[in-house]
Amino acid sequence: MVKEIQYACSKCHDTGWIYNEDLDCYKKCECVEIAHLKVLWESSGINTEQRLLKLNNYKPYDDLTKEARDKAVSYIKNFNTLRTKRENGFGLFGQAGAGKTHIVVSIGTNLINRESDPVPVVYMPYLESMKELKANVLDDEYYNKLMDRYCRAKVLIIDDLFKDKIKNGKLLRKDGMIVGLNEADMKHIYPILNYRYLNYLPTIISSECTPDMLIDLDEALAGRILETCGENITIFKGKNYNYRMRNFI
Repeated sequence: MVKEIQYACSKCHDTGWIYNEDLDCYKKCECVEIAHLKVLWESSGINTEQRLLKLNNYKPYDDLTKEARDKAVSYIKNFNTLRTKRENGFGLFGQAGAGKTHIVVSIGTNLINRESDPVPVVYMPYLESMKELKANVLDDEYYNKLMDRYCRAKVLIIDDLFKDKIKNGKLLRKDGMIVGLNEADMKHIYPILNYRYLNYLPTIISSECTPDMLIDLDEALAGRILETCGENITIFKGKNYNYRMRNFI
């Protein structure tokens, strides 16, 4: 009896290439892109196979945290239907320590590891990514490569959006005025969010900013973010949602 060969990718049989009969040529299989993205996730310190980064390890402790978890589960289940709609994003906002990163990363690892039709998900840690973009602004080839990765990603996770503009739950101020987004900030983040908004590309966001704070930073960007998230938004307000510090407060 001949033993059936088990392939990691049923589409290309682990060759990395798929034959296109219409064009009479081979094209690179999506599994190659997904493998590359998993390496990029790991370079950010996240192992996409890690069992701790699963939604069943997020333990709700009140109605709001349960709502956030349930919305994430629903988002994953209905992703194929949502992805072509305007409201195809997902957003968690507010209190530090509420488990926002846990949830958005769990969504990403679930989509990228789906057995059937896995989704290429790009993970973008906001602070590190902005530093890299700003440091390479004079290197056109590398800078454009980074921007293209974030703009065109099938799904983009932006973790800790505008982390550098907030401290202890409040927007940074100088001489009584909100510091806000400067020209350099807007040059890098606006094209990403705007491109994804115009092209209906799903963006998953975690941020310590509340919607009101986003509006104070930039109303146009806030509008795009909030519109695309639609009802898939949870806002954590108050120190009681700082799960990491609950034993010390």
